[in-house]
Amino acid sequence: MTDRTLSAADLSRLQKERTEADRAYNEALTALDRAIQSLPAIPHPPPGPDSDTLDELARLTGTTPEPPEQRGGLAGWVARLAWSTLQPLLERQAKVNRAIHAHLAEVAARQQATAKAMATTLKLLRNELEALRAFQSRVVVWAQQITPYVDTKDREGIGLLRRVNENPVRLLERTIGLLQQRQQAMKRELEKLMAVEGPGSAPETVVAPEATRTDTGQVGRLDAYKYLGFEEVFRGSEAEIASRLAGYGDRFEDAADVLDVGCGRGEFLSLLGQRGVTARGLDANPDMVAVCRERGLDVAEGDAVRYLQALPDEALGGLIATQVVEHFPSDYLLRFLELAYHKLRPGSTIILETLNVDSWSAFFGPYLRDITHTRPLPPETLRFLLEASGFQRAELVFSSPADDAAKLTPIDILAPSNEELRVIVQAFNRNVDKINTLLFTFLDYAAIAQKL
Repeated sequence: MTDRTLSAADLSRLQKERTEADRAYNEALTALDRAIQSLPAIPHPPPGPDSDTLDELARLTGTTPEPPEQRGGLAGWVARLAWSTLQPLLERQAKVNRAIHAHLAEVAARQQATAKAMATTLKLLRNELEALRAFQSRVVVWAQQITPYVDTKDREGIGLLRRVNENPVRLLERTIGLLQQRQQAMKRELEKLMAVEGPGSAPETVVAPEATRTDTGQVGRLDAYKYLGFEEVFRGSEAEIASRLAGYGDRFEDAADVLDVGCGRGEFLSLLGQRGVTARGLDANPDMVAVCRERGLDVAEGDAVRYLQALPDEALGGLIATQVVEHFPSDYLLRFLELAYHKLRPGSTIILETLNVDSWSAFFGPYLRDITHTRPLPPETLRFLLEASGFQRAELVFSSPADDAAKLTPIDILAPSNEELRVIVQAFNRNVDKINTLLFTFLDYAAIAQKL
């Protein structure tokens, strides 16, 4: 036996390193997102000059003082004397006023040009800051895609390794399983020949469901062998099935005389036996029955409806059928539920587990893969049929969640600052959730009810 390349301690160390790296990356990404600066308040450009004031000043400076009227006498002489004295001063003041107006007009023109230049500059600054902020947001989005990008590469590599490493193992498991079932079929044929040719009574004659009978009315041995091999290959190992059914054991904690319809390889019967619950199995497949009997389990071979018809009323303390009712035609299923109600004692529990065809991955996968399935049973339909048959307290319990690795991944953006981006991300993630609900919800469910 070769040594493992990685020990449990190595795997634990690698897991811790990955966890620490994820934590550091998320912290850095959060810091990067928080580092995006909010857009500062951009000041408004200064106002332009008051053109009305300049116009009034131009009107006043354009006025030229006029000489007084020529009059005689003392008053005229005084006026002429005053004018000769003030005229030079008034003319000089007029020149000064015109110079001041010209200067103010030039200053006003420069101020107006400056205001326009500042408005243009502030607009360019605002555009640049908005572009910078948008770029920073895109940097955060890009950084968030690093982990999914690396993870997809990792999953691709791991998937290839699994395919390389597991295919031979899976092929070997299938081959061993098929060889075991071939051996079982040959053993049963040999026993049949010995019973016919040698002394002793003939084997017990049983009636199988119509769906599994041949034209002669007898169960096809090869068909039974094939379906047992199908169970080995596709449904899962006995340990996997036993682990998945273990949760139903609590429902029959204080029960007795429980009937497991379609008991298969007897996983649930063994579990009930370990809990001290008396139970019997029923299966139409003779090879399944043979496997159970070799393990010391009490199992009968026959048709479910005919078996129930032969029982007295209230003979059973519980009934379970896992991955069975989807094989029943509609009228057969209704008759089965009616008989189950009458054959169960008050206070008993009935559990019917089947594929959750509301999940597309279950319907287009396990359901269609099995050619013996007759009709899909949505959860609400099966619950209604139980209630219509007289059972009460009906509930639905979902199990076998879909693989998270197969689900669509939502976009994870830490508090996007851009409102349009936030709305787009939220809408995208809602659609991802809807698609995941349709494609990758629970693969199985159980309709559970009581006869009160």
